Amino acid sequence: MGYIVGIDQGGTKTYAALMNRQGKLWSDYKCEGCYFPRDGVEAALAVISKAVTNALKIAEVRIEEVEIIVAGVTGIDYEGDEAMMEEALQNIYPDIKIVVCNDCEIAYYSGSLNPIGAVICAGTGINAALFAPDGRKFVMGDYLKSSLQGGAAISKRALEAVVEADLGALAKTNLTNLFLEFSQEEKVYDLLRRFITDEEFSLEIISLVPQIIESANNNDEVARNILDSFSKELCACFLAALKRMNMLDLNCDIVLAGSVFKGPTNYLVQIMAKELLTTAKNIKIINANYEPIVGACILGVISLVGNYDEKMNENTINSAAKWGLLRSSPQAN
Repeated sequence: MGYIVGIDQGGTKTYAALMNRQGKLWSDYKCEGCYFPRDGVEAALAVISKAVTNALKIAEVRIEEVEIIVAGVTGIDYEGDEAMMEEALQNIYPDIKIVVCNDCEIAYYSGSLNPIGAVICAGTGINAALFAPDGRKFVMGDYLKSSLQGGAAISKRALEAVVEADLGALAKTNLTNLFLEFSQEEKVYDLLRRFITDEEFSLEIISLVPQIIESANNNDEVARNILDSFSKELCACFLAALKRMNMLDLNCDIVLAGSVFKGPTNYLVQIMAKELLTTAKNIKIINANYEPIVGACILGVISLVGNYDEKMNENTINSAAKWGLLRSSPQAN
């Protein structure tokens, strides 16, 4: 029996998962992340190798039984990056087929099997990728400015809104208590000083994104305005990319993946769907079914077998639930 190893390497975490040709997941392992443009290729490979070794150990599978490794790697944004990383991984695993892509591409296959479509993946940061009918692929990567970088951008916008509300420039908001309780500061003045002077704290507030979205779900005006402006700016960039790829009028899937889009109800998903569908009227917006690592494994099955049928999907659903890799997804449209 041949196995597929999926890799999802982000700047914060690296995941490895093992799947068989029938779509059943056998193991899942998580360790530290890496960003190869900053940390170097060797550092990225070392973490990937660690994740693969432990995923195989958990499943009691030998490396000789692995047929393909599909690695979604953060930082693969420019021409030549895929080939460089594929060659580097092939040197470590010379007898195994290697497929490398940007990590948001594997996220697409966690929601859709259509080879034509696009994905927006928002976690701590953000990326998007588009796959055109003529085979062209566009990874947006650094085209998306810092004020759109996923949870990091949303949490910073929310803290700035708390400061403006304290100043009197914005309405009172439940976000004030959220940030004060999280920081254990008594005043917004002290919260602001800590944010400016404590780099670690400025990263910790990213964990508040689910609560910020929940505040919007509960009709907090300030929280809604934050997500409204974020959505409008992000959708404008994404729609421009669809137009650039001649995909604006296509019937295709747009997958929303990443922690920012999670939750049984999510105000951000709802307003983004409305914004995108106003211009790209034929698209179907899908919230990812699985964590991106499962998408890497599914892409591996398709590469080996040539298809991914209903029975395989049933096996994946059942085994993904066992390993905690199913997502709680809101209805987009």
